[in-house]
Amino acid sequence: MTSPTNQPLAHRRFKLLRRPPESIRPASPRPQRRDCQGQLLAALDGLTGETGAVEQATLRPWCSATFVGAQHHIMLRITGENAAQQAETLSTSLGEADFKLRGHIVADLAVDEVRPEENGDVTITLVVLTIEDW
Repeated sequence: MTSPTNQPLAHRRFKLLRRPPESIRPASPRPQRRDCQGQLLAALDGLTGETGAVEQATLRPWCSATFVGAQHHIMLRITGENAAQQAETLSTSLGEADFKLRGHIVADLAVDEVRPEENGDVTITLVVLTIEDW
C-alpha cells in the first residue's frame, strides 16, 4: 500500500472547497464635503453693511496633513461718500472678526489689497482659509 504523499502528481486529486458567496459591503465613504463659502459671504455681507457688496468670490479646495478645508479669494466693493473710511475700518476689524460658520472654522484671514477706485469706491481683496471642524 502506498501513501498519498508518494503518489505521482498525475494521480493526486485536489478537492476545492467552495463557500457560499458572501455579500461584500464597501466601507461607508466619508460624507460629502460641504463648502462654507455661502456662509462666509453672508457673514462678510453683514459686516460691510448696505454700502458694501461682494463683487467676486472664488473657492479652491485645500488640505494639509491634518486639516481639510478651502482657500477663498474674495473681492469686496465699498461704495458711498465715506467709502475710504469704511474700507479702512473694515480692513482693520476683519482680522479680529468672529465668523460663525456651521461645520467650519476661519483659520486665517488676510487683507491682500485695499485699492481706491477713480469714482470714489474702494475695492478690498481678501484671502480666507477655512478648515472643516470635526
